[in-house]
Amino acid sequence: MRDPKDRYLGKYRIMDPIGSGGMARVYRAYQESLERYVAIKTIPTSSDRHMIARFQQEAKLIARLSHQNILPVYDYGDEGGWAYIVMEYVPGGTVRDKLATAEATHMLTPLWWVLKICEQAALALDYAHSAKVIHRDVKPANMLLRSEEHMLLSDFGIATIIAANASSHRGSVGVGTPQYMAPEQGMPHHSVDGRSDIYALGVVLYQAVTNRLPFYADQPAAIIQKQISEPLVPPSMYNPALPPSVQHIVMRAMAKDPGQRYQRASEMATALADAQAALGSARQANPTARVAIVSSAAVPQPIPFVPPGDARPAGACLRCGTVNNPANRFCTFCGYDLSGGRAQVDRVLGPNGHPVRCRLTFLNGLLVGRSFVLHQDVTTIGRTTGNDVLILDGTVSRHHARLIFHNGQWSIEDAGSANGTFVNDQRVKRPKTLRNNDRIRVGDAFANFEIIS
Repeated sequence: MRDPKDRYLGKYRIMDPIGSGGMARVYRAYQESLERYVAIKTIPTSSDRHMIARFQQEAKLIARLSHQNILPVYDYGDEGGWAYIVMEYVPGGTVRDKLATAEATHMLTPLWWVLKICEQAALALDYAHSAKVIHRDVKPANMLLRSEEHMLLSDFGIATIIAANASSHRGSVGVGTPQYMAPEQGMPHHSVDGRSDIYALGVVLYQAVTNRLPFYADQPAAIIQKQISEPLVPPSMYNPALPPSVQHIVMRAMAKDPGQRYQRASEMATALADAQAALGSARQANPTARVAIVSSAAVPQPIPFVPPGDARPAGACLRCGTVNNPANRFCTFCGYDLSGGRAQVDRVLGPNGHPVRCRLTFLNGLLVGRSFVLHQDVTTIGRTTGNDVLILDGTVSRHHARLIFHNGQWSIEDAGSANGTFVNDQRVKRPKTLRNNDRIRVGDAFANFEIIS
């Protein structure tokens, strides 16, 4: 299965990667017939007919969704082991970008903007639910910003498609992102409906008004368990200035029992609109106050946020919220680079003048589809916390292997593992130089190795 970058998918010329997460990769592409840029989300299928059929079924369903706050889907197809969905290209960033900036600067995003964006998301969900489409993975990263105040909800059905493919892999997790999953999504034999999406939007609202996720843990399964059983700390504990009406919206949306939540997303949208109206006089007093989408420097007088204690534990991932060992370089759940300044060690440049790095993309197991972009240094792989790449699989040793960059090349060496390290099915007995598209195996975990710059 060849990576789609630097080639065509159907009539779309792939230009450059713009994101990845879970099993999916997103590229900016060019549609020559209409002279426009589009975004293409690709999902590996390995030419599995059942997977392709499921993908086509879901793609047809979500392509029929037409709402001002839902990202338009233009086309879909499959080619060369990749299924793909073609969507509007939105370069304005995501709500996740806004929240990450707020968290990093300890400044709350203006409340009127948060309420407006969440209202739009609720209206989009209500429309989708009326068409019998459940999102199942509502989160800030799936909330795109077409303009300062216009949100587009994306990735309807994607979680279901990915789950259908991942379910055949041992140890696969359920549909959704643990930090935003409703309790019933983590419980066997429980039905999921539109109220699960309402819960997830409640988590987004909680995060936006407190600069923290409601539940933290060091493993995805532990986060899900907290969603199920741990009482919710009211957001006013972290933001005393939060209006009671907004706290009521959060607490109702995030009720453990679906029957105690808003029963329709339109009800939540109405409550959010009412809360905005209550803030109207304050906004009229400062009509020029707007939230910048690209530059945080343009945000007018955001509310200073001083949390009681540590609002975001050391090692917490800015992208997904998972708590990691502070010594880790990558998030053990989503693969995000936690180190910030790691790129400073990238001294060797490619012909294009960009640093030469590499990418590991896992092909099975708990990390299936997740990519780790590795810098020019030593990267450790193993089963225990403290490794740069953590693989929670009993076939992987506590300290299994090391990827090393030296003299302009990457190599891999086994670290005395029980089940061995393999490159293209050949056991590594001494440091082995790696080439582009080599297949690495540690225990039962397979990963594709790529050189990028």
